[in-house]
Amino acid sequence: MSYAFDSGFSVAGGVSSTETSILTEEGEDTFGLEAAYTKDSYGVAVAYTDAEATTYWGINGMYAFDFVTLSAGVESADPDAGDTATGFMFGVSLPEVGAGSLDLGIGTTANFSSDEAEYYVYEASYAYPVNDGMTITPGVYKAESEAGDAAGVIVKTSFSF
Repeated sequence: MSYAFDSGFSVAGGVSSTETSILTEEGEDTFGLEAAYTKDSYGVAVAYTDAEATTYWGINGMYAFDFVTLSAGVESADPDAGDTATGFMFGVSLPEVGAGSLDLGIGTTANFSSDEAEYYVYEASYAYPVNDGMTITPGVYKAESEAGDAAGVIVKTSFSF
């Protein structure tokens, strides 16, 4: 459920359960809440999730300057047993690079505790408007992991009528 107020504030919440044990003692239920405030050039959101044995908190924000939009977020996972783990993301969007727009991002691949090695994902994409109704967005990424790095190329085509 969600509700957006006229002032830029919004709230949302949700519940998730297993298919056979909806909101029972036997099931694994997850509850989530989010509050956000957005305006034309900035926004911030705070989220809370209780997923049985782990509590998550997150805060995300963005600010749009005339020539660049910056976005960042951090998440914390606090399990009932074990160390607190955190993760982050940071993004830069340049809306006018040639005929298109350029997006760059970095973030952790998961939440990591202070005694774990952190792994990162890097990404870049360029959205190019082919005509009034179609945009092609090629992108590249590199993701690190304990098993080794992975890299790839992605192409997305968007149509609007």
